[in-house]
Amino acid sequence: MAVARYTFGSFVLDPAAGTLIRDGEQVSLGQRGIALLAALLEANGEPVSKDDLLARGWPGLIVEEANLSVQVAALRKAIGQAENGADWIATVPRFGYRFLRQPTPKAAPPLEPLRPVLGVLPSEGPGDAGSGYFAHGVTDGIIAALSRFREFAVVAPQAAVIGHNGAGVQQIAASLGVRYLLRCTAQQVGDRLRVTVHLLDGSNAQELWVRRFDGTLGEVFDFEDRIAASVAGLVGPAISRAEIERARRKRPDNLDAYDLYLRALPLFRTIEPAVWTEAIRLLEECVRLDPHFVAGPAQAAWAYERKETFGAGMSESERLRALALANAAAEAGHDDPQVMAISAHILLLIGGERQRGLAMVHDAYASNPNNAVVMPLYAFCNVFVGDLEVGMQTFMRALEISPAAFMTYEYLEGISLAHLLKREFEEAAQWALRSIAVNAQWPASWWNLASACGHLGRKGEAEDAIKRLLALAPTHRLSHFERIEPRYESRYKVFVEGIKKAGLPP
Repeated sequence: MAVARYTFGSFVLDPAAGTLIRDGEQVSLGQRGIALLAALLEANGEPVSKDDLLARGWPGLIVEEANLSVQVAALRKAIGQAENGADWIATVPRFGYRFLRQPTPKAAPPLEPLRPVLGVLPSEGPGDAGSGYFAHGVTDGIIAALSRFREFAVVAPQAAVIGHNGAGVQQIAASLGVRYLLRCTAQQVGDRLRVTVHLLDGSNAQELWVRRFDGTLGEVFDFEDRIAASVAGLVGPAISRAEIERARRKRPDNLDAYDLYLRALPLFRTIEPAVWTEAIRLLEECVRLDPHFVAGPAQAAWAYERKETFGAGMSESERLRALALANAAAEAGHDDPQVMAISAHILLLIGGERQRGLAMVHDAYASNPNNAVVMPLYAFCNVFVGDLEVGMQTFMRALEISPAAFMTYEYLEGISLAHLLKREFEEAAQWALRSIAVNAQWPASWWNLASACGHLGRKGEAEDAIKRLLALAPTHRLSHFERIEPRYESRYKVFVEGIKKAGLPP
C-alpha cells in the first residue's frame, strides 16, 4: 500500500519520497524535518506527544527534548504561517505539538480529531497595568489546569490578531482548528475584580455556559487559582455533554471507537439492566476497535462494577473480565489520572486490592485534583476503606468547584454516606434528601436515607425509602449488601445495620 501524500496550503508532502513541495519547488527540510512533519500530518489534527515525535525523528536513539524544540522551530520557519497569520504547528502545553489544520491524504475527506480540542483565547481586560497582568494570569492559570485533562486537548492563546480583529466565533475556531473556545473578560474597579468566563461551541457559536467570579486585588493569586480550579471542573462536564450530543447526531454507520465511548456514557448513568448491557456492549466494541484508547477499557470495567453494585450482581466470568479490563487500563493509562482513578476504584471494590487501589487513586488525585471524575472516585475510595474525613472533604470540594458535573447527585450522596458511616444519622438523612432532590432515580440516595432513618427510629420514613428503593431496583435485598460488605472496612456494618432496621427484605 502506497504511503499517502498530504496537502496543506500550497504545500504537498510526500513522505515516501522524502519531499516537501511548495508551488512546484522543493523545500529543504532534511530527513528529520520530513519525519516530524509526516507524524504531525498523519495525526489529522490530534495532538502528538513529544515522546512519539522523538521516536519518529530519532528512531532507536535517546536524545534530549531540546533537539525536538530545535527541529520544530526550524520546521516552523521553513513552512511559515497560514494565510490567516497563525502558525501551522501549535504547541500543546505539557504534551507536545499538533497541526492546526486537518491535513488529509489527497482526495480523501477531512477527518475530525478523536478528542475534542479547546482553544483558550487571551483574556480581555480594561487595558490598564493594574488589571492587564491579572487577565494574563487568569489565562495562564486556566491553561495550566485544563492541560492536565486527557479527555480533551488544549490550545494556548494564538496570535492576538485572531481574537481581537472582529472575527466571529466560528471563524476563530476554524482558524485555530478547535471545536470549542473559552473566552475570559476581566474587569477592575478599585480593588474589586470580576472575571467572566464563556465556553462556546466553535461549530455554531452557541454559548454552552457562562460563569462570573468576583474577588479582590489583595487576594489576586488565590483568586486566579480558584478561577482555574472552577473552570477546570466546569469545562470537562460541559464539553462531555456537548460531545455526547455530537455523537448522537452522527450517523450510526460511521462510528469510531471514541463515538462508541461517548454513546455509552449516558447509558452508564441509568439503573436498568438492559441499558447496562447495551453500555457494556458499546464499550467492549470500543475496546475491540481501538485497544489503545485507554478510556475504553476503564469505562467498560466501571460499567461491569455498576452492574455488581446496583444490579443483581456479576457472574464470575464478568468479574474476571472487569478486573482484566481495569488492569489493562491501569497498565496502558498509567499517565492518565482519570483512567487510573477508575481502574483503582474497580481493583479496590471488585478485586479487594485495598492498598494498591488507595495508592493508585491517591496518585491520580495528586496528578489532577480538578477532574470531575477523579475527585469523587478519590472521595468514595477514602469513604469506603481509606480516610473517612478526607473522603468527606473531597466530596465537599467536588461539589463546590464542579456544580455542573454529571455526578452532582453522587457528590451529595457520598457526603450522606460519609455522615452515615460516622454515625451522624441526622446529617446523613439531610444530605440524602438533597441528592434525591437532584436525581430521585439514584438508588444509593434512597438506601442511605433508609439506613439513616432506620437508625433514627423513623419507621414511616424508613419504610417509604425502602419502597422507593425497591421500585427503582427490585432485585435489591439485604443479602446484596451483606455480600459486598466484606470488601469494605468494618465501618460499613453501620450502613447494613441501618438498612436492616429500615425493613429491606432479606
